[in-house]
Amino acid sequence: MKKKLISSLVISTIILSVVSPSYEGVADTSADIANQEVTIANAQSEKDKAQSQVDSIQIKIDNLIKQQKNTKKKIEDIKNEARALNQQIENLSQSIADRTNSLEAQARSAQVNNSSNSSFDTVINSKSLTEAIQRITAIATVSSANKQMIDEQIKEQKALNKTSDTVKQNYNQYENLKKNLDAQANDLGTQQANLRVATLNYQATIEAAQDKKAKLIKQRIAAEEIAKKEAEKARKVAAVQAVAEETYKQQTRFVKENVSSTSSFNDSTSTGSKESSSTSTGSKESSSTSTDSKESSSTSTDSKESSSTSTDSKESSSTSTDSKESSDNNSIIPPKTGTPGYNPYAGGGCTDYVWQFFAAKGIYIANIVNGNGGFWGTNGVTQGVLRRTALAPGVIASGFTDQFTGYGTSTTSGSSPYGHVAVVTAVHPDGTFDVQEAGYGGAFPWGNVRKNLSPQNVIFTLPN
Repeated sequence: MKKKLISSLVISTIILSVVSPSYEGVADTSADIANQEVTIANAQSEKDKAQSQVDSIQIKIDNLIKQQKNTKKKIEDIKNEARALNQQIENLSQSIADRTNSLEAQARSAQVNNSSNSSFDTVINSKSLTEAIQRITAIATVSSANKQMIDEQIKEQKALNKTSDTVKQNYNQYENLKKNLDAQANDLGTQQANLRVATLNYQATIEAAQDKKAKLIKQRIAAEEIAKKEAEKARKVAAVQAVAEETYKQQTRFVKENVSSTSSFNDSTSTGSKESSSTSTGSKESSSTSTDSKESSSTSTDSKESSSTSTDSKESSSTSTDSKESSDNNSIIPPKTGTPGYNPYAGGGCTDYVWQFFAAKGIYIANIVNGNGGFWGTNGVTQGVLRRTALAPGVIASGFTDQFTGYGTSTTSGSSPYGHVAVVTAVHPDGTFDVQEAGYGGAFPWGNVRKNLSPQNVIFTLPN
């Protein structure tokens, strides 16, 4: 796991821009739903209008049906009346015909029997004047009665004929009315049928729009869920980015402070080394004097002490050189115990995940120099931040195997110089183990779980 905070911040920024939630799909779906609601409202309005017209026409049809029933009844009454009048006319005509035939028979009988003067003879043969008057009166009465009856029958026949004509006229009138009513009923029935078809079409439009609206609502709910998850993911990445930025600031401050103190220490050591070197030169001169003049044993002893001082001076010079190299390489030995709230590892990566895993338990892993994931098992132990332990759930697994490639672009160990670190979650009877991690394979699946990893060439540690 490469521990360059500036790079990690850039990566976090890229991730944040990638996972930023987009609500365009939700907005488009909402617009489509609104369009369907407008379609439903318009279709419902048109359907209501058509239904209102259907109801209005139905009222007219009901009234026409009543009129048709009344007209049919009236026509039936007129037919019955006409039949009765026709029977009366027929009877009266027969009666007139019979009486006319009788009178005509009487006239023919008088002519045949030479009795044209029979009425006159009847009067002449009267025994008395009174009888004659009575016979004349009787003959006149009979003749008048016959004539009057015939006249009345003819008059009644004319009246019946006139009534019959009226009945026929009424019959024709109601027949025409019935035809008009039937035509109106047919026309209204056609209009009503068309409106009912229109109503059914509007209903079909409404149901289709409602179905589409229901599908769109489901799509919107799904889109909102996706947007919600993306927003939550973005929030987490933003939080990780914020932690990374704060870590970067603290790490920069930590490095500057330690570099400053190391530089001061190197300057002091260098000055001491120069003084020691001067002492060594004096010691050589002293040694030469002792040889030439063959001074006493005490002088020789002083010379040896001076020579010893020279040796110390060389060691001091060597120390100064090491200090300079250390300063050049920024080899800062961190404290063994970390600081609460101070995460020295790059946000979103494998080391950040492990640090936060133990921080949640109140254990804060200190900064490891060259603390990429694969070096935790070596540098972390050497620097006293971590200690080796056996494979067990809850320990830290660190390595450079094919299954611990960290930021590698493939699953081969040679593709990543950083290695990988993860938390062991379970150990299986066959010796393999499961891990929970982040930053594996070049991606950032926070809390990713993998199973049945090989323990070969993997180092297991715990924080000190």
